Amino acid sequence: MATIRKALVIGAGIGGLTTAAGLLRQGIETEVFEARPSPGRLLTGGGFMLWHNAFLSLRRLGLDEAVAADSVRMRFHEFRSDTGRRLARWHLDGPTEKCGAPACALRRSSLHKVLTEAVGDHRIRLGSRLIGYTQDAEGVTARFQDGSTARGDLLIGADGLRSTVRGVMRRGFEPPPRYAGYTAWQAIARLPGESVVPTGTFFNLWGKGGLRFLYCRLNENEVYWDAITSDRAAAGINTIADMRRSALAAAYRDWPEPIGRIITATEEEAILPVSIHDRPPGGGWTQGRVVLIGDAAHPMTLNLSQGAGQAIESGVVLAGMLGRAEPDAVPATLRAFESARRARAADMTTTSWRIGTLGLVHSTALSRLRDLMMYAFFDNVARGQSYSLMLDERLERGPIPSAALAAEPGGE
Repeated sequence: MATIRKALVIGAGIGGLTTAAGLLRQGIETEVFEARPSPGRLLTGGGFMLWHNAFLSLRRLGLDEAVAADSVRMRFHEFRSDTGRRLARWHLDGPTEKCGAPACALRRSSLHKVLTEAVGDHRIRLGSRLIGYTQDAEGVTARFQDGSTARGDLLIGADGLRSTVRGVMRRGFEPPPRYAGYTAWQAIARLPGESVVPTGTFFNLWGKGGLRFLYCRLNENEVYWDAITSDRAAAGINTIADMRRSALAAAYRDWPEPIGRIITATEEEAILPVSIHDRPPGGGWTQGRVVLIGDAAHPMTLNLSQGAGQAIESGVVLAGMLGRAEPDAVPATLRAFESARRARAADMTTTSWRIGTLGLVHSTALSRLRDLMMYAFFDNVARGQSYSLMLDERLERGPIPSAALAAEPGGE
């Protein structure tokens, strides 16, 4: 069977690099093009949770152990109110043993480094900003801002929420991303001490006034956290008059410790506000020999911690399908990929959006009603639904076979 000769991947984020690593294991020559100009710009971002399904996908690339080695295994997911009352506590050891893969907290840069090493620096073209592409029956030609071009059998748009590939595919006519109504202030604090933040528990606090707070330990010295503020709550956070750290400390001053301690232990420049967006689920990820993955295809809010996980799943599935495709079957294979992934990504996006609306509750009475609902249902019903969704990964079992990478077709 003839094989696909070359793939062009636009975007060196988690989805793009996962896809590239999978394609290389299939023996498909792959180049990754990234608009950012330097490696340091790629290794930004705080921490996050990577759930069991993501590790199951990474295992098919032989990368799960490397990622886990630089992570902290989570054993509990604990929900609390802003008074410190425990609303639910999910034990994660059982699912970990059942599916054979952990749930972990890690720095985003740690995952990125593992994926970069799997792809190889020489295959990542930094400072290459896509401005357009054309395609014909034989392949796709990508055009970049510096005047250069690249040619491949297909082009994969993994260039994020405001994807250039997506814009070109839709001829520049598309509604903007959907704003969720809240901001996540993300940071990593240097805060040693098991008595302050114990290792192995992901804390998820829900408050009144449109405030939430998430945190967990990344290692013996660092804690990752997210302060999630609704627009109504954010109106009282004045970062013009005050520094971000002091403004957030004031907003959470009545919350239980160690939240105040976590915020004050954080360097001002480490606090990054991120407005949370997604896109309503829908089709249209493919056009001929061009396909979208990750946030370019199915961006979602942070409430399930599945944005990275779904990008990883999509990359692994796409690589596996392309590894079995002949060059002239690329368009049909990309359509089949979208068909295989669309429903699962839509379920994740919709569920994550709905969970986020619970955090927009402002009044004390409605907040208490939400907390009562969480206390009654989160340890059983919500936990079962979450795991049913998460571990229905619809992936083929077994590793993607490694292919010889020594001789690159058309190498430099």
